[in-house]
Amino acid sequence: MRTLPPINSESALTFSGILVTLLVGSRVSYSVFGSIIFPAVALLCLVQLACFSLSAMRRDLPRSTLMNLFWIEALCIATLFILVPASYTAILSIVWIVQSGELFGSRRGTWLSLACLSLFTCAQFFHLGTTYLLQLAVNVGLYGTLMMFALGMVQRNIRESQLREQTVSLNRELIATRELLSQTAAQSERLRIARDLHDILGHHMTALILNLEVANHFVEGKAQEKVQQSQALAKLLLSDLRSTVSELREETPIDLQQSIDRLTTGIPNFDIDVDFSNAPPVNDVELAEILLRCAQEALTNVLRHSTGDHCRIEMRDEGDHCTLSISDNGTSNRNIDAGNGLKGMTERAESNGGKLSWQQKEDGFTVQVTLPLGGAR
Repeated sequence: MRTLPPINSESALTFSGILVTLLVGSRVSYSVFGSIIFPAVALLCLVQLACFSLSAMRRDLPRSTLMNLFWIEALCIATLFILVPASYTAILSIVWIVQSGELFGSRRGTWLSLACLSLFTCAQFFHLGTTYLLQLAVNVGLYGTLMMFALGMVQRNIRESQLREQTVSLNRELIATRELLSQTAAQSERLRIARDLHDILGHHMTALILNLEVANHFVEGKAQEKVQQSQALAKLLLSDLRSTVSELREETPIDLQQSIDRLTTGIPNFDIDVDFSNAPPVNDVELAEILLRCAQEALTNVLRHSTGDHCRIEMRDEGDHCTLSISDNGTSNRNIDAGNGLKGMTERAESNGGKLSWQQKEDGFTVQVTLPLGGAR
């Protein structure tokens, strides 16, 4: 049986909102067709449709641009309330209220809904007067209920979207941690094998060489020649065994970049650049874990608080220290107060003799973690 392809719910909602705005705007314009205000009403409806369509289809626009489009829509709708007596003009405000919930959250969205409903009530009272108070009350009650319902649905969708994003983020963090643990486990396994070879085979080979040395004094002729050959081979084998053990004991650098790549894979609407071209080799597991956790927390802060769309993660060799920097291009005029994330990163860095610093600039925010390499190099 042939199945239908899945429907993108976000695209469907965007298309529905544009269609509703187009139909209601057309109906509002038609209601004043032939009157002197028709050109102004038609223009307001077109501007409102254009602003909503642009903000709905281009979610990657800067927040300042989205805010400007939002308030232009508000001005158009408020003017339509005053010019057009038809109550269904309020449907345009319901679409606007949905946007307010997405931009400002539930609390400010509720206040904007009440302000919009108050303006609609005043406009309807202006058009209907005291003769149609019952109709006025029905219109206000109906559209007020629809506004609250729309705002509630938006908040529910936002919470579900946040939960999905948290799930995806946790999955990325688990994959990055698993990658680091697999490298750590491989390093521990190499050390265990090296110890076993040295303690078991090395001990037995030494005992074999000593026994062959003793046997060499009790045999003569061809038998003595074979014993000497066996003794030479045993010494050569012991030498090779010691070389192999030394190679296994050599610490293999941990591929921290691979773990961070796992951490940044699949993040939508954000350009992340990872540069480890000047990174020093990191052999210490604890150091690698601290760097990974700091990168993870800094990236979470960028995705949660930054207004930018680009992030750069860079690690540099600075002699006996290494520096991991995470910077974004978001702009902010407020002072940054250290929350639990920055405090936790500071504690991690200081526990290993390092330090954490951050700086807010006009072109973005930067976090730097500096840690001593010590014997890990």
